Amino acid sequence: MTLSELVDATDILAYISQFAEFEEKNGEQWALSPLKQEGTPSFSVNTELNLFYDFSSGKGGNVLSFIKAYYHCSSGEAGDILRKYVGESGLTETRRKMEAFLVAKRFAPKKKQNKTSKSSILPDDYMQRYRKCDEKLASWREEGITNDSLNRFQVCYDDFSDRIVYPIRNIDGKIINVSGRTIDPQWKEKKLRKYTYFKPLGILDTLYALVENLEFIQMTKEVIIFEGAKSVMIADSWGIHNTIALLTSHVNPYQLKILAKLGCKVVFALDKGVIIREDENIKRLKRYVKVEYIWDKDDLLEDKMSPVDAGRDTWNSLYERRLYYR
Repeated sequence: MTLSELVDATDILAYISQFAEFEEKNGEQWALSPLKQEGTPSFSVNTELNLFYDFSSGKGGNVLSFIKAYYHCSSGEAGDILRKYVGESGLTETRRKMEAFLVAKRFAPKKKQNKTSKSSILPDDYMQRYRKCDEKLASWREEGITNDSLNRFQVCYDDFSDRIVYPIRNIDGKIINVSGRTIDPQWKEKKLRKYTYFKPLGILDTLYALVENLEFIQMTKEVIIFEGAKSVMIADSWGIHNTIALLTSHVNPYQLKILAKLGCKVVFALDKGVIIREDENIKRLKRYVKVEYIWDKDDLLEDKMSPVDAGRDTWNSLYERRLYYR
């Protein structure tokens, strides 16, 4: 059993209840902080996400994060403490839950497709139906996207729709859709959609480029979030690989859960005009991880521009002056 599986299978509320007495309020569990002396409960546990956040100390995360904070120990030592907690009493209730978790994970039948989701899995070789066309991809290269980045994200050209296309993958790395951007300069006059998906997207329960960039995100302990996939590719061409895209202008509950579980600092670099503080799910997210955001207070960007659209120097300036979302 890996440490990651151990963390996922451990009931964080049951573990922290050894050190604090909880009371339910508005769907979450609240207690006096076991990490810092206080007189008013400001320590919360979200049982759905299996995460905690301590408003008094500003610390949050999964059960391993709690152990590190409580015992002031390293990740390795925290893992040993968690393993001991699971196994010290033989088949305790926690142990039985974990065994059930592993059995269910191993023998679970294939999940039926949610009726509200259209995110069926496409074949691994799906992008081979499109072609690499230097002439058609030239406009993206002119915007600063290198051939290496175009290849890394499998950017191709679709003759039928006259669009530049690229795959959308779920968190397991499987292709669930293909997005296309028109290269017709008269797309507005012809009332064409600038971006489109080639099949109904359904529930957006993924983050673009998470699979491709996960190693860099874990290494830097930071994830930079753009709205669009193209911004990810531009940053990738600059050597910035710890990025992902929402594929929209707001965070939905599924993406919230993915980001919270990453457990790293989150930097929102959404398009000009998007007000980060109005996003309720970002407000929730900052209770579990540190959240920062790009704010173009000097009007370096035009309306609806991505922070990378005005060049690397402008991006560097915006990134260096990013704000902490308290």
